[in-house]
Amino acid sequence: MEYSKLGVLREMSEEFDEKDKKIIERLSENARITYTELAKEIGLSDVAVIKRVKKLENRVIKRYTVVVDPRSLGFKAISLTGIDVDPDKLFSVIENLKSRDYVKGLWLTTGDHPLMAVIWARDEEEMAKIHKEIGELDGVKRVCPAIVLKTIKDMEKGFYID
Repeated sequence: MEYSKLGVLREMSEEFDEKDKKIIERLSENARITYTELAKEIGLSDVAVIKRVKKLENRVIKRYTVVVDPRSLGFKAISLTGIDVDPDKLFSVIENLKSRDYVKGLWLTTGDHPLMAVIWARDEEEMAKIHKEIGELDGVKRVCPAIVLKTIKDMEKGFYID
């Protein structure tokens, strides 16, 4: 399998052709691109691009969003946090964490930690309190934070897995 610079699978299902892949790549780079601009770049009419985008929105594109710098919003501490949980309490811990404003992303995973969370805090002191709070949740066995120092490569193409 081959990937483009934005991580779009080169060998997608036969339902998607090279033009669809190019549309996904361009929307990944700039979701605000106009249909007219996209049509010129792809070599299709505006109407054809609109139809293709609508089809992709039903199957591939989950949402359009913005990427922000948490630090510019006052969040100076960001962590990627592994959370070990008693298996019988897993879903109650998930429900609890989903409701927390400081949890910006939450994934059920295999590997070292059944849960991985992205957490934003105003500073290191608040982050320590958050990690302590998570560690005290019923069913949480261990909290394994990794504080983000610098973004080397971000998720140019976001993903969402049902």
